[in-house]
Amino acid sequence: MSHPFQNMDEIVNKFFAQPAFAKLAYCDYIAHLISKELKAIDSEKLLSSVSRPQYDVGEDGSFRSTKKTIEIEDRFGTKYRVTVEKVK
Repeated sequence: MSHPFQNMDEIVNKFFAQPAFAKLAYCDYIAHLISKELKAIDSEKLLSSVSRPQYDVGEDGSFRSTKKTIEIEDRFGTKYRVTVEKVK
């Protein structure tokens, strides 16, 4: 079977070279990094919990915006909210 691409780098470069992808929003990626890595880099162990990103959807589950929300709680019980959204 013949493949049009030789390796993964070629696939990624070809994919992202398309003009339509020049305007991608990386809200999911940024929110994922925050939710997965924030506690890991908390060297002082001040955070007790970091939630998974919550999506901005309607009551019926329909997409409303690119906004993602992450809830964080410190070890003293204070809660924080981090919002990631595309700014025009």
